[in-house]
Amino acid sequence: MSVLITPNTLLREHAQVLLLDCRFDLAQPMDGRRRFAEGHLPGAQYVSLDDDLTAALGEHGGRHPLPAVEAMQALFGRLGIERGSTAVVAYDDEGGCYAARVWWMLMYCGHENVRVLDGGFSAWKEAGGAVTTEISVADPTVFHAELQPGMRASMQDVRERTSSEILFDCRAPERYSGSEETIDIKAGHIPGAINVPWRDLVAGTGRFVDMGRMADALAVADGRSIFYCGSGVTACVNVLAAVHAGFDLPRLYAGSWSDWISYEENPIATGS
Repeated sequence: MSVLITPNTLLREHAQVLLLDCRFDLAQPMDGRRRFAEGHLPGAQYVSLDDDLTAALGEHGGRHPLPAVEAMQALFGRLGIERGSTAVVAYDDEGGCYAARVWWMLMYCGHENVRVLDGGFSAWKEAGGAVTTEISVADPTVFHAELQPGMRASMQDVRERTSSEILFDCRAPERYSGSEETIDIKAGHIPGAINVPWRDLVAGTGRFVDMGRMADALAVADGRSIFYCGSGVTACVNVLAAVHAGFDLPRLYAGSWSDWISYEENPIATGS
């Protein structure tokens, strides 16, 4: 399954794809929208993590709850995506983490014709791609989701997983160990989880590391596995990378750490 597209390939295919600009900054939620207004790929539409890709906060579900299927259908229909036919390319400028969230949501809704631009906006410009400030609006469609329940793991699934199912924590090592936690109210990790930080799969240029390094980092994912992060966003990078490296499609614990710790009875581990 092709999940990444290079800037040079996108230069050739640009006219045949629907582009989604997913740039975002957790510290400055309006920054991605500002950067989009200042310049984006021709024809691209902007999608916001907070406004489009996240449901309202509740007692459980984590910091970025996955939208209900009705909301995802409405979003993808508004963007002009026809399930199964529209070729979609998502990009950001943050190592692919927000674009991967869109990739995962579309895949979860049964739309496989979606890829992430390797290297994002910066790589596009470096390849000589055009940038515009013109705003594009797609003709809306009716998007009928065909959910893929095997892609998603619930808190209960994580709690009751078998010994043969590997659990991956995709956060930074210091958050995994519990030595540093600046986002969530509790530090540590889910007992039994292996730490494979998502940033280890993305080079400093924002491009994904080569296939060999990616396969080495995710080798134990070759089988049944569940990935999680802080709120179900950056773990999508690891899911995408696993598919790109040829492994079976892992499950995503969409609520992730911030959901896990919302249940007082759930155990917490610290250290490496």
